[in-house]
Amino acid sequence: MAKPLKPADMQSLLTHDRRYHRAAAVLADRWQVVMADEDLPYRQRITRDDLQFAHALVTSATLTSRFDFESYAGVQAIRQHFGNLLAPDAQAWLVQKYL
Repeated sequence: MAKPLKPADMQSLLTHDRRYHRAAAVLADRWQVVMADEDLPYRQRITRDDLQFAHALVTSATLTSRFDFESYAGVQAIRQHFGNLLAPDAQAWLVQKYL
């Protein structure tokens, strides 16, 4: 069953702002596009907010992805796939419910 988006998430979805583009890039495995658009090195990494919004988009059935945020194996696959592109806070968020 789909979970509704929060108002801020819905606003980002409707306006397709930077936040939406970053989350969609994670889900579509097109992070290289984001990296090319960002001038600041710290903005080239996948943040906790990017993953949380990506997860919200998947759970609301707005977007689909091959990445599974709901299982330990899926989370480990995300960590392995993106590797050092994940900021430390993003890595911590991914595994927090398994600690």
